[in-house]
Amino acid sequence: MTGRLWAVFLGLVFLISIRYSDGLLRDPASFLKTELLQEYVGNGYKWNEEWFEFMPIDHFDFTSDVKFQLRFLINLDNYRTAGPIFFYTGNEGNIEGFANNTGFMWDLAPEFGAALVFAEHRFYGKTQPFGKESYKSVQNLGYLSSTQALADFATLVDWLRKERIPGAKNSAVIAFGGSYGGMLSAWFRMKYPHMCDGAIAASAPVFWFRNTKTPEDVYDRIVTRSFVNAGCNGKAVFQSWQALRKLSQTAVGRVFLNNQFKLSNVSHITQPKDVRFLIGYIKEAMESMVMVNYPYPTDFLAPLPGWPVDKACKSFESPKNSDQEYAKALYDVVNLYYNYTGTVKELCANPETCEGAFSALGDPLGWPWQSCTEMVMPQCASSLPNDFFEKDCHFTVENFLQYCSNTFKSIGYNPEFMRPDWVMAAFGDHFPGASNIIFSNGYLDPWSGGGWSLVPKTEGSLVSLIIDNGAHHYDLRGAHPKDTASVKEARSIEKDYIRRWVEKAENMRMSKEKREKKQRRKEEHRRRLKPKNFKFDF
Repeated sequence: MTGRLWAVFLGLVFLISIRYSDGLLRDPASFLKTELLQEYVGNGYKWNEEWFEFMPIDHFDFTSDVKFQLRFLINLDNYRTAGPIFFYTGNEGNIEGFANNTGFMWDLAPEFGAALVFAEHRFYGKTQPFGKESYKSVQNLGYLSSTQALADFATLVDWLRKERIPGAKNSAVIAFGGSYGGMLSAWFRMKYPHMCDGAIAASAPVFWFRNTKTPEDVYDRIVTRSFVNAGCNGKAVFQSWQALRKLSQTAVGRVFLNNQFKLSNVSHITQPKDVRFLIGYIKEAMESMVMVNYPYPTDFLAPLPGWPVDKACKSFESPKNSDQEYAKALYDVVNLYYNYTGTVKELCANPETCEGAFSALGDPLGWPWQSCTEMVMPQCASSLPNDFFEKDCHFTVENFLQYCSNTFKSIGYNPEFMRPDWVMAAFGDHFPGASNIIFSNGYLDPWSGGGWSLVPKTEGSLVSLIIDNGAHHYDLRGAHPKDTASVKEARSIEKDYIRRWVEKAENMRMSKEKREKKQRRKEEHRRRLKPKNFKFDF
């Protein structure tokens, strides 16, 4: 494949079997295994799991009466009557993962007297519209789309205001989202402004589609920039790929690679062409590490140190003297990412023989399906001087269609299902009519290349914030003693805007209520003054 499509949002892969079998990246929070999610409640975030039981499967077909249950998490501990609703627009995974990694909402709730709601995206987590049959046919998966999800959120918000949350009929609603969820939060404000008074769209690559301003190689350009700025020698990293290929040409070299990288038997390099799996495995580790390059340790499925890219670059500060030294340096990088604690005994790098990283998530084909229909987001490496990876540009729809056909052929996938330009047609490559949205991006985050703006700016009430030394939706994470000054400033700005949006919404709704009350008084007054009809009997 001369081009690859890396779907939005990186997944952290820390298990022995890590390699992405589909090559598509997901949000870190989506990698929290179902059986581990409850353990994360120990961070102090508590909620009730509830269900909206009558969600239409198709919001745009008025002849369909099929309904399903949509899961959401709710916390009213800090809610004050008529206070705002902070609403997370769930993305591609279990909603608990996003609730646990969006501490900013939890930090703000007491000050604003806000209700917290985290809505799960249809076809992800426990929200399976057709139960175990949800992924069994293209007819069922045809209902998995961003537009249907946005309509779900609008329906849920309407019900929350009117029925579920006491005194919330006129509450302001502020949407929060990161990655694909950030795209959804921005689009939610644009498509349903009467339901959403403002949106924080963190790390939202809203322009990462073809025929836009986003270069197809920008992801790996930013990855390279982040590693080089952290002390890596870019040419040395580039030369290491060729070193692996040279070693794979001989039996002795292949044995060395298998031993050096502690590869499991099922992913041993037995012939020269097998080395491509190892290269891809390492490359994805580096691309992923940049996404979670936070200043403090994180623990999604396994621990990572603070500033992991800086630590990885200690192995690549200068060129090496042999192919074996290059391989050893790459092993140090990949071992830091996949096995920081040293508890993993072997690595599995061949996607054709290794269990996929998403095998335990319960919805492994959800994001690939969206990528093969509406979310066609090109990415590839163009190599030196732009990035330090091997060249695999250019991305083509034709090549990617082959992957989609192979993945979904058993359930009847048709190439006509793919609409590469759908998102731009539906939501636009510019937002002239949009308002009250903050697009925040981290300078270290590779997905910032597809953001609304690459520089700080304000257009009307649309705001771009660039967080120095910021990784993937860093600002949405909870406050931490090691937070950078830049993210503290970004959160402060976001809080100020949220306050403005809430106050404006409250004033507008209060004014509307006053106008309605005044109108009712006038009508009552007119009724009292209206002459009565008398019947005269002669």
